[in-house]
Amino acid sequence: MVSKHFEAGYPNTTGFRKVVKATIMVKKKGGMSDEDFIQYYNNHHAQRAVPILQRHGIISYSLTYHLGRDRKMIQDIMHNQAQLLDYDAICTFVFPDYLALAKFMYDKDGAAMSGDHDNFMDESQMRMMVGDEYMLIENGEKVVS
Repeated sequence: MVSKHFEAGYPNTTGFRKVVKATIMVKKKGGMSDEDFIQYYNNHHAQRAVPILQRHGIISYSLTYHLGRDRKMIQDIMHNQAQLLDYDAICTFVFPDYLALAKFMYDKDGAAMSGDHDNFMDESQMRMMVGDEYMLIENGEKVVS
């Protein structure tokens, strides 16, 4: 049983997924091409993280890229009026509760992965946001709250 201190969601509310979603904003290492960034992040760093995350009950883990092609596409759609974030990727972890997130963050294997950051990202620019999601539409259907 997880202590109420570690539970996800907000008390006395509906519509929240009751998960802990950690969103990490990532900037690629200076001078690295978009292709090399994707290749390294997808096939090396992220693959090393998967078994560690699974050991701690992760619900989902995804990477969203915001690179040259994406920036151009959205600027074309929005007639160069888009106010874009100055990040190259968003790494999203969804855990069942804060305890699972904490166990991952303090796992010795997970902590050791921080040393790999210098190979593909500017760690000084990394930013994080953690919280629960209020769901309005899921799988194309309005969520009943």
